[in-house]
Amino acid sequence: MVIDMHAHVLRKPLIRFHPDVTPFMSAEQQLQVMDRLQIDKAVILPLFSPEVLPESQSPHEVLQICADYPGRFIPFCNVDPRITSTAHECDSDYFVFLLQQFAELGFCGLGELTAKILWDDPRLIALLTACGQVNFPVVFHTSLIQNRDYGPMDDLGFPRLEKVLRSIPEVRLIGHSMAFWSEISGDVVAAEKSIYPQGTVRPGGRVIELLEKYPNLYADLSANSGYNALARDPEFAHGFIERFQRQLLMGLDYCSPKNERPLIDWLYDAVNNGKISQTAYNRIMGDNAFELLGLADETSAGFAAN
Repeated sequence: MVIDMHAHVLRKPLIRFHPDVTPFMSAEQQLQVMDRLQIDKAVILPLFSPEVLPESQSPHEVLQICADYPGRFIPFCNVDPRITSTAHECDSDYFVFLLQQFAELGFCGLGELTAKILWDDPRLIALLTACGQVNFPVVFHTSLIQNRDYGPMDDLGFPRLEKVLRSIPEVRLIGHSMAFWSEISGDVVAAEKSIYPQGTVRPGGRVIELLEKYPNLYADLSANSGYNALARDPEFAHGFIERFQRQLLMGLDYCSPKNERPLIDWLYDAVNNGKISQTAYNRIMGDNAFELLGLADETSAGFAAN
């Protein structure tokens, strides 16, 4: 089974978040992409935080899409760690109360986490602790503190993210974004954190060190950031894939029908040319996601809007 771990899908997208782009993908447009690329299921990551888009997505809409197209979509929920009132602030039990309701409705995880908040902020720690308790994996976008990006903030080298990985081993975090993947190379500097660095991947990359040290960290190969991390240095990438094949997830992150996402072709060429193993290819294309999400056959066929 081929699973796209990173999709943004609206029932009727209306709003452009920039003059030069189209609205986000509709379910019908997403299915056209999935059918063309022979993708069985896609995880819907609703965007919720104000740092990202003017058009947010409700849990009901996500469930309705899943009900309209049985078997094709997997719902994730989204909770902003800053929503807590004074009475509940930094209270993981309160977030457990919220997340258990999402779980009962059929949601399988949380993301895309885009709130611009420090990784070690007690409010985010409380939310991630709750995700670990209800067995929700978390897809996150991350950012450098001083940059105008979005997602949980860190310094160069991810000291705050590492603190979270170490202190909450129950939560499974799925890394994504330019600021995440740029640190695959040991020579990255702050000015390159939020771009697509080119050239040879140098030793000492923090992404590699964290994947090695923390089995609760996974990596989402979606968008140009994940693809660039592989394509910039194919010889390195083939070994990286074999080494971390149990922690890598295929995702595309189509935000518009006009996007180009060459990841699947790149992986297909790599396995067909003997650069990566069939086992690694299968794991990245769906086996890891299947295990991570605890899916049963045709799980998403049972989702229904309430």
